Order: sequence, then C-alpha cells, then structure tokens
Amino acid sequence: MSKRLRDPVHGLIVFDDTVQIDMLAWQLIDTPEFQRLRRIRQLGVSEFTFPSAVHTRFAHSIGVFHNARILVDVIKREMARNKQIFEPALAEVALIAALLHDVGHGPFSHTFETVQSSRDVKKSHEKWTSEIISNPDGFIKPLLENYTAGFCEKVAAIFEKDDPEDIYHAVVSSSFDADRLDYLRRDKLMTGTGAGAIDFDWLIDNIRVAEIEMDAPDEAPTVSRKVATFCLTAKALPAAEQFLLARYTLHQQVYFHKATRCAEHMIGKLLRAISKHVCAKNIEKVTGLKKSNPLICFFSKDGGTVFNYLALDDSLIIGSLEQMSKADDKTIADLSCRMLNRKLYKTFDLAEVGVDNGKQRANKRRIEQLFLKKIEEEVVMLDDKASIGIYSEIGGDDAKMHTKLHILDGATPVEISKLSDLIRALENKKPFTRFYFENTEDRDKARINMRG
Repeated sequence: MSKRLRDPVHGLIVFDDTVQIDMLAWQLIDTPEFQRLRRIRQLGVSEFTFPSAVHTRFAHSIGVFHNARILVDVIKREMARNKQIFEPALAEVALIAALLHDVGHGPFSHTFETVQSSRDVKKSHEKWTSEIISNPDGFIKPLLENYTAGFCEKVAAIFEKDDPEDIYHAVVSSSFDADRLDYLRRDKLMTGTGAGAIDFDWLIDNIRVAEIEMDAPDEAPTVSRKVATFCLTAKALPAAEQFLLARYTLHQQVYFHKATRCAEHMIGKLLRAISKHVCAKNIEKVTGLKKSNPLICFFSKDGGTVFNYLALDDSLIIGSLEQMSKADDKTIADLSCRMLNRKLYKTFDLAEVGVDNGKQRANKRRIEQLFLKKIEEEVVMLDDKASIGIYSEIGGDDAKMHTKLHILDGATPVEISKLSDLIRALENKKPFTRFYFENTEDRDKARINMRG
C-alpha cells in the first residue's frame, strides 16, 4: 500500500506503492540508522533561544526527499526542453542520496564534529554518512544492494565528492539543492522568525539547467571546467534576492544567535571534558557516566567506530546530564547543571562597542591579554571562527561556485551579485567576535576595559 506522512512544510508526502524508488525510500526510513534521526534535532541547542525549534533531522530528511522528487521532475522538464536524454538510474541515486544525506550527523551536529577533532577523529558528517551507508553490518547497505547491484556504492560516492559531476548531483549539492529548499523553510517556520519570504513555487517554475564555470582545482589552477547545475531565469531575480535574504537573515537571527552559539560552545566544552577522562580507573565517579555509556565507548582508544557512533544522539547526552551533574570533575558537574537549567555563560559581543573592525580587533586583543590563562582553561571562551555572508554555511565553510546562485542573463549564467545591487551589498562576509564568560564578574571586567 502507498504510505502517507503529514508535514507542516510540505503538506501530504506520499510514497507511491507503484513507484519502486518510493518503496525503497520507505524501507530505508524504517532502518535503525534512519530512525536514529528522530533523536537528533535539526537545530541542536537552538531551543534554548527558540523554544519551538525542536524539529528533528528525521522530519527534515523526509522533506529533503520530497524536494528531491520535485527537482528530478524539473530535470525531466529541462531535458525535454533542451532535447536531451533523461537518465532515470542517475536520478534514483540522487533521490536516495537526498533521503540519506543526514544519517551521518552526530549529536548536536556541527558542534560534535569539532569535539571529534580534539580526540583525533577528524570526520565530517558527510564522511560518516558514506561509512554508515556502506557499512556491511548495517541495515542500509542490503536494501540498496537488493535494489540494484552497485547502487550502494553509487549513493555513498556522492558524499565523497567535493564537486558535482552532473545535473543529478545538483539535486544533492547546489544553490537550489533539496536540502536548502527544506531547511530554510522548515527552520523559518519552527523558530517563528520572520526571516524574509521564500516564493518556493515561483522559484521552482523558473529553474533552468545550464553549465557554469567551476572553481579551478588547487592542483591545477589554470584548468577550467564546466558542470551543469540549476540556474534561474531573469524574471525570477526578485524572488532569488528574497530567497538569499531569507537565508542571510536566518543565519543572523537563528544559526549564529549569541545564546545558541554560547550553548554550543558549552556543550563542546562538556564533551571535551568527558573525553579527557576515558582512561580513568574510577571513570563513573569522575564523570558520572558508566564505562559502558556510548559517549565513553566512542571517546575510548579505537572507539571511533560506526557502531559506537550510531549509539550517539542528542537524547543520550541530554538524558545523561543528570548523572553528569553529580560528577567529581567540577567542570563536568557545573556544565551539566547549567545545561539542565539553562544557566548559560555570560556573553560579550564586541559589536556592543561598535561595528568598526579595527576597533573590534584591538578590543579582542585587550580581552585576550586580560584573560589569557582563563581562555586557555576555557573559563572564558572565544568565538571568532564564523562569519555571516550571503553564502554562509551553518558549518562555517566557504561557498563553492556550484553552491552560488546563478541567474540567466540571456543564455549565460551569471552569479547573482553581478546583477543585483542588494546581493552585492551583502557579499562581503561580516565577522563577529564573542566571548563567553563563566561568571558575570569577568564579563563586566571585560566591558569596563573596552575602548570605543
């Protein structure tokens, strides 16, 4: 029988029992690896700032699959328009990759990636996604291999590639990929922010397929290459401006909100503190966690396996806070109590004393000198690794050419900032520098020492 899900963003999402790829998607949704996404929140700790932001990567991923089907229909339309051949096999790979694109996210998502690197496990969520899909002991690989021989390898390979190779890959990675078209609308709705308008239907109707010039590879900077991606017609320029403005505003108001960033840094500090004690003989006394706790297992030597990683989720950590609040380690106990009761560190944003970058840099150096030892001990935490721009990514990565929005000027794709004064004005990244203080006295001391 066909399956139906109700979604607050897309309405009724139907998995048609007469369409094989829909039935495969439904089987994949039922796997433990995908069901785990129910226990990972799309926006991590944003609920500390926006109480309704408790939606999950499970709901998001299903929404991405729904969008992917719409984009595949766009490709069919454009192939017919350009008298080109549509390739169903490549489209199916893109659809399943869209559905599974987030199975590799850890608890609190990008925050956990930075914690992993402190324990010499330097894997992005994309790398984890590829490994989980390819895991011979998992539930996903058999379903993919039973569908078509070699299908698993093709799906996993999408997450290993830095750049797209064809228009089907653009469904998963482009300026209008299925992921962006879901999370921007979903996060806007669930946080209750008025972050601009997204005229989804008009944008979809005005998508065209065209080849853009890709960034030259580092090893061959003189080599140019082109790849087909999604572009927009000139008449969609106003809607494209609003789409990017909504994205910019979401980053400014939601993803980089100072309270959210502070909570993320506190979670990171807590997890790093736990990871330092994994070899302690009296580990339960020190951390509050049993040796069998999945966090301890993952951070242990050689513990960074797919099996251990899949045991981690937001619910596990949130559910362990009460135990950790009784830890002998004062840092673990204090941070756990703070997270349980939303007692966040005190934030000082250097923008409070002016937006001039030169003055902010000078004041940053002043605070760093004033709290040198406390910064080393993370009693004071510095946040200066992210910036807001029109193409900002939640993880803070620079946008590549295929993820930039292109408008057709005649038949030629042109990056939107060359056609729009509004977007050009927001093109330069806006850095921000914040300090998070364990106590109010230190925060006030920092403020007193500022110079305008």
